[in-house]
Amino acid sequence: MSIKSGNILRWGRIAAALAMWVTVTAGLTSYGMTFPRLAAWIGRVQFMPAAIAFAITVIATWLIITLVFGRVYCSVGCPLGVWQDICSRLPRMRRHMPLHLRYHYSAPLTRLRNISLVLTAVSIFLGIGVATSHIDPWGIYSDLCTDVLKPLWGTAVNAFSAPPVMIASASLTGIAISLTITGVISWLATKNGRTFCNSVCPVGTTLGYVAKYSIYHIDINTDKCTQCRKCEHACKASCIDLNTHVVDSSRCVECFDCLPVCEDDAIHYTWSRHKLATPLMIKVGDLKPPGSGRFKLDGCTGCSGDQPINRTNNHQDATISRPTEPDHDRGN
Repeated sequence: MSIKSGNILRWGRIAAALAMWVTVTAGLTSYGMTFPRLAAWIGRVQFMPAAIAFAITVIATWLIITLVFGRVYCSVGCPLGVWQDICSRLPRMRRHMPLHLRYHYSAPLTRLRNISLVLTAVSIFLGIGVATSHIDPWGIYSDLCTDVLKPLWGTAVNAFSAPPVMIASASLTGIAISLTITGVISWLATKNGRTFCNSVCPVGTTLGYVAKYSIYHIDINTDKCTQCRKCEHACKASCIDLNTHVVDSSRCVECFDCLPVCEDDAIHYTWSRHKLATPLMIKVGDLKPPGSGRFKLDGCTGCSGDQPINRTNNHQDATISRPTEPDHDRGN
């Protein structure tokens, strides 16, 4: 995939995500009629509210979309996810990014993700709404808008227009909880990108199990990769492991930030999985030249054998050489 194609995917994702985020934010904070209706509809098709209401059609739709395209819900359909992208992007909007702001691969926090998912599932079945509301990404963002941003907007409206609007204020405890949760998530996003989504969020974990087998996914062409690590430093999900050239699809949120930064055209959003043109591991029998039952490894240290090892050779420089074929024409 060319840099141009990668930019198209990335900017298309950004445009769709911002349109959704602005609509939701305006709808949850507005005192009018149009935007709140749109926000209410978006809220009904969110994954966690659908799971709490056992809306099978909505759940099945998102699972199918995830199975085909990966976790696009997390990058486009989740307002809290878009807010995290904004927080993570702001300190990195500079021409030369400092080393400490570059993303790096990190191992998945599988146990924490599973514990969060199990506790959320138990809370839903037991009807414990308080527990789910403080870990549900839609609930967290909607509480921020209705408890904090909407009263502030209403105060500004009343200062410059008439007649005044009726402002419904939340309790100080509710405001404090909302600000604390959102503040922690925003701080994590500023430091490490999508940490909340790939460690605590039950929606991200659920969709991650499906996205692991998605048809379209990010794939690395190992024949073209030069280990420049630009894609790894752009990955806000910290899911690109260049030591093994594997992208963890269960954590990838399909933001496409990694595609346009690769100057070697080595990373793609595709349905296929790349195979090495020259395999690194092949059967010994495949190395035997015609008519010969032996092969030779120049520089091999024999590290897996039982014989004494000559460690003066550098095993990284080992090469495979074929025995010289007998010259049948030498006597002629």
